[in-house]
Order: sequence, then C-alpha cells, then structure tokens
Amino acid sequence: MSETIYVDLSDINSLQHDIMAFVQVWVKEKKTPIPHRETLHAMEERGVKVPTTIKALGVLLRKGYLRRAVTTGNKSFYVQIRSI
Repeated sequence: MSETIYVDLSDINSLQHDIMAFVQVWVKEKKTPIPHRETLHAMEERGVKVPTTIKALGVLLRKGYLRRAVTTGNKSFYVQIRSI
C-alpha cells in the first residue's frame, strides 16, 4: 500500500491571510479601494512591523490577490482581485 502525501493547497501564510481578511472586510463595508496607509495602520495595530507588511503586500500582488492603483498625487490604493 502506498503512502498518501498531503499537500497544503493554501499558497499564502498567516500574515497574508490576515491582510486579505482586512481587505475583504474593507471591501464589503466601504466598497472603495483600500488606501496603502490604512492597510499599514491596521497591521501595525495588530503588532506587525511596517516593512513586514509591505513585503507581504508585495507577495499578494505577485500572487494575484491584490492589484495596486496609483493616483496622480502619488498615493497607492489596493483593489481585491481574489478572495480568500
């Protein structure tokens, strides 16, 4: 009998999952793009340092969970593409 190999189908870690949960709540309640500053502030309240949050957002962008939009005032916003 062969052994069964279990593979984790989730391609995001717990921090990225927390960020996506925040994004999902924002999208359902406010129905606007999420400001970069608000995302950093929310994660900072949970004890995550700003550079760590920025790197996690970059990974979510690369994996296709978020899309970044930049306004003429050089402000970044995020739009949810995939839900968790």
